[in-house]
Amino acid sequence: MKTKIMLLLVGAFLILSCRTQKNLARNYFLTHNINSSQQEQLDALLSRGLDYEALYTLLGKIKPMSTIRSYSFPIANTDSIKKTKADVLDLDKNQIHLDEITNLQHLIGTVDYPDLEFVLYPFQKNRKNRRNLQLVVFKESLLDSLLETKASFFGQFGLVPGTNASIVLSTVENSDRYERLRAYGYLFGYPDYAVDFFVEAMVEMKENDVLLPRNYFQIPSFSAKEGAFVYAYPKKHIPTKVDSSLYERSITLLNHYRDIRQNYLNPDSTLKASELLNDYYQSKLIFQ
Repeated sequence: MKTKIMLLLVGAFLILSCRTQKNLARNYFLTHNINSSQQEQLDALLSRGLDYEALYTLLGKIKPMSTIRSYSFPIANTDSIKKTKADVLDLDKNQIHLDEITNLQHLIGTVDYPDLEFVLYPFQKNRKNRRNLQLVVFKESLLDSLLETKASFFGQFGLVPGTNASIVLSTVENSDRYERLRAYGYLFGYPDYAVDFFVEAMVEMKENDVLLPRNYFQIPSFSAKEGAFVYAYPKKHIPTKVDSSLYERSITLLNHYRDIRQNYLNPDSTLKASELLNDYYQSKLIFQ
């Protein structure tokens, strides 16, 4: 009898141990514990990234940087008199917006996936009283490679491989108009000729009020056939191997994501995105 009880206890311990190890594995890349509500919010953010252009940064080495989501809050100063004052924002009315931003910063701070850096940053210019912010994700190894390959451009800012993604983004966002456009073009993974056209078209629009004729090269995402990963190119340009190679690499990754995505669905069809990323990066660590 004692032997049977002992065996049952050992069996229960092993089951609990396996479950505990599995749970630890599932949360391996969390920096600290979060509650169920925060987990839902985190999954919603990561799902949006995976289902759109950020897939090509989160699970692939295609885009050095991708947008996950954009935000807009009525917190920007529109009173020129307050530019020299310390008390600018009415906290009684606007603390709710700051709390939302704080929550977003907390959420992205709870994950630490290898080679990824999440950044929530404000745009320099406001639109009336609206301050726009954007949540992006970087593939750090691609960023370092880009800073090295394009050293003749990024070097002017003192940006070199190893520079923190937040510093790169802050420098780019606050640089001059055309330098800012070129930098964003490179960061978003557009081909060189498309980045050149991006800048040239803006110069033409600014100086001569002329919109250069263009076509758009569309790379689909899980949730959108167009408008996710897209760049403009000259109307007379014929896409080359540069474009087709980028397209094929992206489609290969997208098809892989479609295959594994169905294994990470909740009963309500929402995506267990953090679990998918956890499993993906654990397998990468194991097989590297």
